[in-house]
Amino acid sequence: MQNQELSRQIKSIEYLLQHASTAIDDIEILGHWGRYLCVLTAGFLENSIQEVYTEFVRRSSSPAVARFAESRLERINNPNAGGFIGTARSFKCEWADDLKVFLDEDGKHRWNAIDSIMYNRNRIAHGSDVEISVDHVREYLPHCVEVVEFIERQVQGN
Repeated sequence: MQNQELSRQIKSIEYLLQHASTAIDDIEILGHWGRYLCVLTAGFLENSIQEVYTEFVRRSSSPAVARFAESRLERINNPNAGGFIGTARSFKCEWADDLKVFLDEDGKHRWNAIDSIMYNRNRIAHGSDVEISVDHVREYLPHCVEVVEFIERQVQGN
């Protein structure tokens, strides 16, 4: 992970994941931890779109264009896998096509990880029951990180 803020967020989530299962005996409390970690991971995904693409527009655009793009990027909420592809397409069609292939190539584990995190975060936010667990987040997080690192490589190459 190139972006320092995103790297900090990942380390924080990983630390919590590492300690949650071993430190908590109460299954109900552990369920709440799963929901909390899901929300943190969803926040990481939202922040990653803003951070990575904002760095790109600042490097490659005039200040006025960068400000405009940043204002649009700040409005992206709840980005599922399709939202990631749509954002990439806003910059370059080939980025979107390559990202879609990357999301699909591992049996859609990356695609499903992002969609599951965002779906469950929205259900949590609206008070619905969810079945997300610490173990689910532990499984999904590496796939989410792979996607963000892929996007970082895309924008670094341009």
